[in-house]
Amino acid sequence: MMNNAALIINLRELLIILMHNRTLCERSADALRYCREHIIEKEISVGVYGEYREVIDQLHDLASKDNRDAPDDVLRSGGDLLLSILLLYDRLASDIAVSEYIQKNNAFYF
Repeated sequence: MMNNAALIINLRELLIILMHNRTLCERSADALRYCREHIIEKEISVGVYGEYREVIDQLHDLASKDNRDAPDDVLRSGGDLLLSILLLYDRLASDIAVSEYIQKNNAFYF
């Protein structure tokens, strides 16, 4: 199973790919290819799998060459994609922080 820190590193790389100076369609295709090569879906924890799948679905929609959406809609979709990645990143970082706190203080929650 992929740990949260490893997934955060991959999400950071994904954000970097999406910041390159190319069309949104090309960047999304590159990001989708990166996810397929570096993130194994079977190893993602159940708690974040749904959010990760949402990111992949958004990337797939933006990467499709036959996308006939208006430029404003594509731009909004790109913003939604970045927001989804950042929210997943935040959730993973929060999980890490809670785990470290519990481990540091020898506290357990149920």
